[in-house]
Amino acid sequence: MAGVSPFVLERCVMHRHEKGTNVYRDDTCAVCGESLPPDHFYCREHGASVDDRLHEIGNLVPRVTTELSRLAMLLDQVAGETWDYLAEQQSDDPEWPPASAVALRADADDIEVDVDSEPGFVTVRVALPLSDLLAEVARDLQRPEWQKVGQATAAVHGANATH
Repeated sequence: MAGVSPFVLERCVMHRHEKGTNVYRDDTCAVCGESLPPDHFYCREHGASVDDRLHEIGNLVPRVTTELSRLAMLLDQVAGETWDYLAEQQSDDPEWPPASAVALRADADDIEVDVDSEPGFVTVRVALPLSDLLAEVARDLQRPEWQKVGQATAAVHGANATH
């Protein structure tokens, strides 16, 4: 149980997974963390709104997928020289676009690293909950560097002057 805090272990109950592997589950509300009797997933307050959360997920997934795909495409379609032009307009002349730094925690068995076909690169495949990945991407986009990029790109005029 290396890497699991004693506090978490104290609150966990060991259950058998269908495939016969041990799974540790916290008997606390999935939303607020309130202690629950065994085999409960939500407190009374949050149990009443599970359907609302699921419906919101159903509405957000297609919208976020479309918006993230569009953002990725737009970022790829800006020339390096245009980023330089925008950065030069800032008092601190930052390196734009900023490199993202995401830290993902996953089980070692869920990480696969392969030598990429391009020299000096690797391909990394990580299996982890989507909520963890999205939370880390959101955290990265909330950094001041990305907020500054968002403000500057929203207000830009004349960037088409770069060839």
